[in-house]
Amino acid sequence: MDLAVPNTRLKLMSLKLLPLISLLFLTACTGTSVVRDWHDDDFDKAYSNFFIIAISDSQQNRRIFENLLVGELKALGVDATPSYSLISSRETIDRDTVVAAIRESDIDFDAVLVTYLVDTETEVHYQDSPITETYSGSPDTNMLSSTLIGTRGRYNVDEIIELKNDLYDVAARELVWSINTRTRGAESIDELIVEVTESIRDELLSDDKIAQ
Repeated sequence: MDLAVPNTRLKLMSLKLLPLISLLFLTACTGTSVVRDWHDDDFDKAYSNFFIIAISDSQQNRRIFENLLVGELKALGVDATPSYSLISSRETIDRDTVVAAIRESDIDFDAVLVTYLVDTETEVHYQDSPITETYSGSPDTNMLSSTLIGTRGRYNVDEIIELKNDLYDVAARELVWSINTRTRGAESIDELIVEVTESIRDELLSDDKIAQ
């Protein structure tokens, strides 16, 4: 019995499978989104000198996050300083240490931006095989065998991380703006940090909190 599949039939089946392959990539999409946002209407103000604070158990992650967000803000033409340059890893980051660091520095900050973890969760979901019975067959019909293309469903586990990002007015010592970012299925801490810092930058721009 000749099991060869004609080239034309192979091309046809390849075209039929393309949407399914695209679907697999689509259902695996991950990313960061803003799930909560708030701003004080009494502080319709743009800022030009940010003190950037990331609260993390990992000093390495703290430095990476602060440096990246500082870079994003400086690229927009405003000043920004990472907290690790003024608050050491041995100090607890709280209101008193932040106020003391600002007072002892010779930098004229007008805003403090603090990022910290508020929630983590894992989500397990089952994904059915996208291959339908239409693609089952036998060598006698010159179609691919179901044993070759039929796939069982699979379980995917996504880690979901929610961060809160609070902006304080230095002169008023008041919270004036806040967003929560939610990141699903980041493959690394670097990917998460890049996505979150970009989201913060975009939201600050959108809400006119960055002096232009």
